[in-house]
Amino acid sequence: MDSPAEADAEPHVRIRQQEVVSELGQRALESDDLDQLMHDASVAVAETLDAEYAKVLELLPDGDELFLRQGVGWREGLAGSATVPVNRASQAGYTLRSQTPVVVDDLRTEERFSGPELLTDHGVVSGISVVIGSVSDPWGVLGAHATEEREFTSHDAHFVKSVANVLASAIENERTQSELEEIYGRISDAFFALDAKWTFTYLNDQAHALINPEERTLIGENIWAAFPEGAERKFKPKYEDAMYEQETVSFEEYYPDPLDTWFEVRAYPSETGLSVYFRDITARKERERELEETERRFDAIFEDPNILVGLLDLDGTVIDINRTAMEYIEADIEDVTGKPFWNTPWWGTGDEVRGDIKEWTERAATGEYVDFEADLTRPDGERYTLNGVFRPVTNDDDEVVSVIVSDRDVSERRQYERRLEESEHRYRTLAESFPNGIVTLFDDTLRYTLAEGRAFDYLPVSKDDVEDKTPKEVWGEEMGSKLEDGLRATLDGDERRIEVTYAGREWVVHTVPLTDTKGDVSTGMTMAQDITERKEYERKLEESNERLEESNRRLEQFAYAASHDLQEPLRMVSSYLRLVERRYADELDEDGREFIEYAVDGADRMRDMVEALLKYSRVEAKGDALEPVELDAVLDDVLADLQLRIEETGADVTVGSLPRVNGDASQLRQLLQNLLDNALTYSGDEPPTVEVSAERRGRTWVVSVRDEGVGIDPDETDTVFEVFQRLHGREEYAGTGVGLALCERIVERHGGEIWADSEPGEWSTFSFTLPEAGESDE
Repeated sequence: MDSPAEADAEPHVRIRQQEVVSELGQRALESDDLDQLMHDASVAVAETLDAEYAKVLELLPDGDELFLRQGVGWREGLAGSATVPVNRASQAGYTLRSQTPVVVDDLRTEERFSGPELLTDHGVVSGISVVIGSVSDPWGVLGAHATEEREFTSHDAHFVKSVANVLASAIENERTQSELEEIYGRISDAFFALDAKWTFTYLNDQAHALINPEERTLIGENIWAAFPEGAERKFKPKYEDAMYEQETVSFEEYYPDPLDTWFEVRAYPSETGLSVYFRDITARKERERELEETERRFDAIFEDPNILVGLLDLDGTVIDINRTAMEYIEADIEDVTGKPFWNTPWWGTGDEVRGDIKEWTERAATGEYVDFEADLTRPDGERYTLNGVFRPVTNDDDEVVSVIVSDRDVSERRQYERRLEESEHRYRTLAESFPNGIVTLFDDTLRYTLAEGRAFDYLPVSKDDVEDKTPKEVWGEEMGSKLEDGLRATLDGDERRIEVTYAGREWVVHTVPLTDTKGDVSTGMTMAQDITERKEYERKLEESNERLEESNRRLEQFAYAASHDLQEPLRMVSSYLRLVERRYADELDEDGREFIEYAVDGADRMRDMVEALLKYSRVEAKGDALEPVELDAVLDDVLADLQLRIEETGADVTVGSLPRVNGDASQLRQLLQNLLDNALTYSGDEPPTVEVSAERRGRTWVVSVRDEGVGIDPDETDTVFEVFQRLHGREEYAGTGVGLALCERIVERHGGEIWADSEPGEWSTFSFTLPEAGESDE
């Protein structure tokens, strides 16, 4: 129960005490100046309790003294310098250990503890002291003191405790903030802030340097719009966890181009959004990747079923041995670990090989790589050969810390090498008689193991200059590189043909893989032949072809010019004959008029032949560039031109779907018109029946024009394409004899072929090939 004094306490005093606590709590939230808050708290406590003194004592790190951090009423200079002892006999020490406020009515008669000099020197008689923080983890002491004997109420004690709690909370906040700043400093100086709408509100210079090398204006920009790849990776879900769950998140993630960087990120939620601290850990990630790769390689090597691997201490004792090695002896791993490697069962009983193993181990322990090969015997008496190396293992300071021995059973290789020697002997015998060239064998290191051939008789190198050397060492850098590329491909199972020039001669080199009994490529063979004379013949042939092409071009030009110049006198002959016929019609008898008709008809036929020759010569010289052409559209134009004739003859023309091809549209029109005109002309006595169709063959189209007419003798299906070649007399069928030759010329210009199939008296089919669109160039 409260004492009468407490019961009579004025309510307004308690209200004032609550107001002071509230005001101090608000200041603690608004300010990060802890010393000012402690000073304000000292003043407020002293004034509220009407005490002359108030103090804030901080426990020093060694725990032996309390330091007067702030206070009011004390002599000048003491705040910030004075200390009081911390022991069970002192008031401060007693307070630090008390769960409740320590109230003193009269310090002069106090029996629980003694007052420190700080209080006695100032005539302090009464007061209240409370611990700041918890008794288990105290920060210090808050106290209020008066110079006269005084009875403090429980409300007064509660008030001082409440102020101490405000200070404890502020101190803890500052400690937490300091710890956070220390954490932020360890993470990175790079920092940016986001508001609740994911908009950048701040980026420091380090952040710009890491994520904004383009120097974009990011303030006010949405982070996912500015960095869209972040939404597809951990960044977005992790930031959302921090923002919406109000929890700190930390993670590592990679951001692709244009940053191409690994980041370590810590995101802290705040009342306004998110604070993000991050740093570039790309180099660390690369080191980790390299370390993981090294560990994987070591594990792969150590557990390789084909390799015997052991880890030895510097004195040669066995630390570990893989399972493959244990298969070669009749012992458990416990039987060999901890023993000198040269005294283990692998080496049998021979002192010589054991001495070698001991020497090789000691040399490796000094940093030397020691290759070795040893012939040994299994417990069952089977002989085998090990080939391997003793390798030193070093730390970051290049100090040898252990030795790895790795070896492989090469018994099969030894047998293979013997067979290879026999094989090389056979190849050498064969190659010695190789005419006009060189034969070589090479191994998987690209070194020639054999070189023979009669070409060495006139080359500046001998077979001894070639064997046991690489192509670069023998033939020089440029030629050697070219050959080595082919040799590598050959070891992968490919055959290659390589042309080179050496010693003023031209050579073709064929490479062939050679396989062992298992079908694996074990070595390769090259066969080089001198093709200088053949190359010279090919060059001369090419020159002859070029001269022939030039001659053909000139002949075409001549034919075009001659045909063009012939038309003028023919037109003159026809014109004057017609003039004679009109002017002297009354004087001409029937024979005269008939003679004039013969002459005019002959001139007209000659002009038609000249015109046909002109078209024939223009196929190459006057043709348009080849381009994609819809053959359906071309045929529609041709049928429109022939429509009157089709109607007059009662022809039945059937057209299938035609393709899109590469061609000269005007020449293709001429081609189809000539073939259709022939089909209508040579139909016989019945109305013409004509079919146009197309069939795809690979990347070409075969277009056919079929008629059910008089047909062609099979022996003459080739001659019909010759210039002026006619199979029928002019009295039967008119024509120049150039139409089909022109068709052949057009098809050849398009890179195709034309041919005829026929059954005399039944049918004829003219077919030609054209490349599909995009597959041919003129």
